[in-house]
Amino acid sequence: MVIKYNILSKMSSIYDLKIFIQSNPQQELAAKVSSFSFNKYGFKNIEIIKLKDVHQLNINFNKEYLRGGKKIFYDEKDLQSFTLLRFLPPKIYNDFCLIIDPDVFAVKNPARVLENYLNNQKYKLLCTEKNNSFKSEVCIINCKDFNLWNFDKLIYDLFDKRVDYQELINFNFLDKEKIGKLDNCLNVCDNIDENTIFLHTTNRLTQPWKEGLEVDFKVHVSKINYMKNFVKKMIGKKHNSKIFEKKYKQHPNQNVLKFVENEFKNAYAKNFITENDIKFSIQNKFISNKFVEKLNL
Repeated sequence: MVIKYNILSKMSSIYDLKIFIQSNPQQELAAKVSSFSFNKYGFKNIEIIKLKDVHQLNINFNKEYLRGGKKIFYDEKDLQSFTLLRFLPPKIYNDFCLIIDPDVFAVKNPARVLENYLNNQKYKLLCTEKNNSFKSEVCIINCKDFNLWNFDKLIYDLFDKRVDYQELINFNFLDKEKIGKLDNCLNVCDNIDENTIFLHTTNRLTQPWKEGLEVDFKVHVSKINYMKNFVKKMIGKKHNSKIFEKKYKQHPNQNVLKFVENEFKNAYAKNFITENDIKFSIQNKFISNKFVEKLNL
């Protein structure tokens, strides 16, 4: 007789699932709103991982690493300086967890979908896939007896230039057969429809809470790519406009805008974010006055 191991037998409920949300100062307010979006459905075991609290990354600020073969500096003030935190859970936890970016929000109750994955013991890591490339913004990790990477070694190898960031962030350094696939409804980019469970406002240029602010992230492209797009821009042809934008733009999807505005309003009403949080974020240009005015707090 085969006895199936049920991870939920170790939890009193799927709602006890550990949820880690990555953050840095620039995105901490969004992370708090993300936390609210899960809490409202009954998830309570939520932890925001703050970049400043992780020594292994702090000691590498301003050091060089490879990204797509190009040497760049690890800038703590970059909008996405938190991304290496995706690899941290197996170092600090010993069970199933969900780890997400700070700009990922629960649009619907994800309990039933997540429960299905937690009862699958085949994989230590599950994530979504797009265009034949794994996406690491939303992951389920079984941290118990985890053996796919060692966080300290991974960070050391990155800043010793033994591994490229691009290989890490898309899990290209792993055997693909060891990665399980999550339904894409758990990582829907900049759109809300009947299938969306997790909204990911992945286009940095149109993150709703930053509309009108000066861009505080770098678009990493080669010099050749930059020049090609520059020429296309000059002659009026279609080009990658992100390279040249100086300010955050309004999100083009009204459903996304409305949802995000409501989440911020309700997070404020439930004290997940406070007046001081908002004032601090405005002062440091982490959130725009233009967006706050829309909230009518």
